[in-house]
Amino acid sequence: MTPDFDDLDLSALDAAAADADPRAVALTRTLSDCCHPRAERLIVRLLDCRDDDQLALLRGEVLNLLALSFGLREALRRLQALQ
Repeated sequence: MTPDFDDLDLSALDAAAADADPRAVALTRTLSDCCHPRAERLIVRLLDCRDDDQLALLRGEVLNLLALSFGLREALRRLQALQ
């Protein structure tokens, strides 16, 4: 069963961010104003990520989601700022 992300506890996310990979936390910040339904699930996956290969795949998903929400140019700009 899929968890209900509408009731996502933001304080729990903040606590998870303290233990997360700093690169993953930076990627979650690029999604901070994204209203796409997949954004919250992707943030949870990013904060739970502990593997470099998985993080690279999730970065691609972040790019895709940002492009869907804001357009490719804005998505690339947001990710470029992380480098």
